[in-house]
Amino acid sequence: MTIPILGELKPGERQRHMIKLPGAALANDGPRPVISINGAKSGRTLFVNAGVHGGEYPAIEAVIRLSKTLDPKTISGTVVLMPCLNLPAFRSRTPFVCPIDNVNPNRVFPGEAEGSYSEQMTHALIHEFVLHADTYIDLHGGDIPEALVPFSICRAGDDDVSKKSKELAIAFGLPYVMTVSKPVQPSKGQSSYAAAAEKGIPSILAEAGGVGQMQEDAVELLVNGVKRVMRHLGMLPDRKPESGNRKDTKETAAATIVFTRFEWVYTKNKGVWYPKIAAGDQVKKGEEIGHVGDLFGDVLEKITSPVDGVVLFLTINPSVLENGLLMGIGTGG
Repeated sequence: MTIPILGELKPGERQRHMIKLPGAALANDGPRPVISINGAKSGRTLFVNAGVHGGEYPAIEAVIRLSKTLDPKTISGTVVLMPCLNLPAFRSRTPFVCPIDNVNPNRVFPGEAEGSYSEQMTHALIHEFVLHADTYIDLHGGDIPEALVPFSICRAGDDDVSKKSKELAIAFGLPYVMTVSKPVQPSKGQSSYAAAAEKGIPSILAEAGGVGQMQEDAVELLVNGVKRVMRHLGMLPDRKPESGNRKDTKETAAATIVFTRFEWVYTKNKGVWYPKIAAGDQVKKGEEIGHVGDLFGDVLEKITSPVDGVVLFLTINPSVLENGLLMGIGTGG
């Protein structure tokens, strides 16, 4: 399988491309770097991107690093890599949304050919790249104001695509997997992995790192997760121990806990956010996990956990808006 927008890909070669995405709103936009690594042997086509949110830097760096370190001589099939989709957000250091239309791209997949900038951008990603691949991985992390514990997300279900997606998420090797049967945050569209799965492409969204920093441990988790998925798909040979039963700790997957529901916690008031917990903490239903105060120092609202679960991501900036998102808790087994 090939990706037509890239043109002819020669076996055993790594190629750099500057790709201008189609769409009226993108007509004056600059091209995006894309790297194709065509293996010496035939096999599957894997598409990996990052930068749907421009401030998730470890994910962007992970794709760059994969483009430099994957050896086409050892690959069966083709890997196509896009380091950053949402270039306007990356260049302006804008969290969550694309600054051109103030839309969160990961809420409008699969996009619209004649929609807003973000809708046209996500439509182009799905139709020019994802639909021409056998497997899709979208790399993320906590955005500029978010701390995060590493986890993967995939679509829940008994259909073949959902089952294969869950296998990919577990193979990726992060501590937690979230299986979601409906959009995490209902809106006009949905997340990348869900839109791809609906179109028949096994897919996952993998997250590590955050708080607007280039965290080396998060980069390594994402790089090694993609490689583990490639081994799962038969695109890379199984890793051989260097000596005896010695294990390379960077490639050893952690035991995975599977959650079936994402509980998002919001504040009713604008003000100053004082969390009592951190990303990765276990919380109990009814437990006070923080409060929101005003600029006089008075408590406006005590925040309690609505469920038993694990805090997967957490807003760490003190300033919060009315109905502002505070955290996401993984729950259900």
